[in-house]
Amino acid sequence: MIRDGRISAADVHRYSEIQKLEERLQALRSGGTAAPLWRARRAAAPATAPARSGRRRRTAITAEQLASRQLQGRYLGLIRQIPASQRGRYTKTAKERGREAAIREMQVVLKK
Repeated sequence: MIRDGRISAADVHRYSEIQKLEERLQALRSGGTAAPLWRARRAAAPATAPARSGRRRRTAITAEQLASRQLQGRYLGLIRQIPASQRGRYTKTAKERGREAAIREMQVVLKK
């Protein structure tokens, strides 16, 4: 609002936003393309960039992969509860005898 012949900064900002909207409307009415700023930046990307269409589908994992991930989750959940100074022992066990053996040892130590 104009008070005492003065225009506030908020009014100036509001008027500039209205001006931008009016320019965009005019461009749309005339058939031109008035892309938003975020699209204009994307349009400036090199033409050699591969175009993506939608989201990528997630590939299904096998039962073996699922079991391995679940085992790894159990291993990580337990190893985080072990003091850092003792973790090397269980990491070595996991490498030499497998994660299952390391999990069993950690469960005994943690009484789980």
